[in-house]
Amino acid sequence: MTAKHKRITAVISQKKGRDYYYIIVSYYLSNGKRVQRWIKTEFPINGNNKRKLEQKRIEVLQEWQDKLVLDESEMLFSDYLKQWLEETKYTISKNTYYSYKQVIHNVICPYFAERKIKICDLKPYHIQDFYTYKLNNDKVTSNTIHHYHANISKALRYAYKMGRIESNPADKVDLPKKNRHVANFYTVEELKALLKAAKGLPIEPVVLLASWFGLRRGEIIGLRWQDIDFTNKILYINGTVKDKGVSGSKIKNLYYEPTAKTSSSIRSFPMSDSALKYLSELKAKQEKRKQENKLYIHTWDDFVCVRPDGSLLPLEYVSRAIPKLCEKAGLKRIKLHELRHTNISILLESGASMKELQEWAGHSSYSTTANIYSHIQAKSKTRLTESLENMLS
Repeated sequence: MTAKHKRITAVISQKKGRDYYYIIVSYYLSNGKRVQRWIKTEFPINGNNKRKLEQKRIEVLQEWQDKLVLDESEMLFSDYLKQWLEETKYTISKNTYYSYKQVIHNVICPYFAERKIKICDLKPYHIQDFYTYKLNNDKVTSNTIHHYHANISKALRYAYKMGRIESNPADKVDLPKKNRHVANFYTVEELKALLKAAKGLPIEPVVLLASWFGLRRGEIIGLRWQDIDFTNKILYINGTVKDKGVSGSKIKNLYYEPTAKTSSSIRSFPMSDSALKYLSELKAKQEKRKQENKLYIHTWDDFVCVRPDGSLLPLEYVSRAIPKLCEKAGLKRIKLHELRHTNISILLESGASMKELQEWAGHSSYSTTANIYSHIQAKSKTRLTESLENMLS
C-alpha cells in the first residue's frame, strides 16, 4: 500500500491507541534529512473501507506532490510564504487568515519575489534589509514592522519544524523599538456631550454600548438580543462580527463569529436601569420596523446594532462615523476604541482595581491592562501621595 513519486511516499498506517487510520507522508530534503507528516483519515480501523482508504491515500499523495517543492534550492522564499499560509489555513481563524494573506501577498512577497531570494539562501540581513526599506521608503511605523516580522518569523519557524531549513534566520534580526500609543480619553463631561450629540442617530447604540461597558468594535456590532438577559439585567459577550474575507467589499464580508478575541473576552456585565430601559425601547422599535417595512432586511434580525432598514452597521462605517460625530459635537476627535479606553479610565479613576478592570475589559493578562492604563494609575498614586501629605502636614 505504498506509492513513490520522486522522494515522496504515502503509507497507510495505524497509531497506537487511536481508532482511525492515518496516512504517513514521508519525503527527503536535499540535505538527506527525512521528514514525516501523519495525516488522520475519517476511516475507523474496525470498518470495511479498504478501497476508500486506498483512494484517500492516493489523494493525499497527490496533494503533497502538488504543494511540496522538494528541491529546496529552487524554492523562492516568496513562494514558500504563500504555501505556508495555505498549509496552516485551518489552524487559524478566518479573520486571521485574511489578515495574514493581505500582508503576505501584497507587502512581503512582492519585495522578496523581485529579488528572487530562495528559502535556502535566506539570511538575517535579507529580512533586515526588507524592514529598513519599508521604514525608509514606505514610511511604515516600527509597530507595522513588528506585524511583518510576526508573519515572517512564524512561517520560518514552521519551515524549521518541518525540516526545510537548518535554522530560523528571523531569530537573528534586530527589530525597531515599538512606539507606545497613548490613546485619547474623554472626561465625564466630554463623554456626556458626545452621548447627547449621538441621540437619535443610527450610531447611538454603538456610542452607548462603548461608553457603558467599554466594549470592542466587533463585540458591539456582534451583540445579539439573545445575549441580553432582560429579566436578570445581564449583558453577555459571546462573539464578534468581523469583515475580513474574499470579497473586496467589507459589507459583503461581514460575518458573525461565535467566539471572542480570547477566552477571557467571553464575559458578562450587570446592566443599569437606564441601559435596560434604552435597550428594551430599541428592541421594540426594531420589532415595529419589521412589521411596517415590507423591504426590511431580515438577515441580521437578532442583532442589536442595525440600521432602520435592518442591515447591520458595517465595522468600517462605525470607525469613520465616531470621529465625525466628535467634530460635529465640537469635541476633540477620538476613535471608537478610545471610547472603550474612556470607559475603563473613568472606572479606574472612580476606584476600581486593575484586576477588576482586567476582567471588565476582557484582557487575557493583568500586564496588558496595567501597561495600557499605567499613566492613569500614576495619577491615582499622585493623588494618594498628596492626600497623605495633607494629613501629615
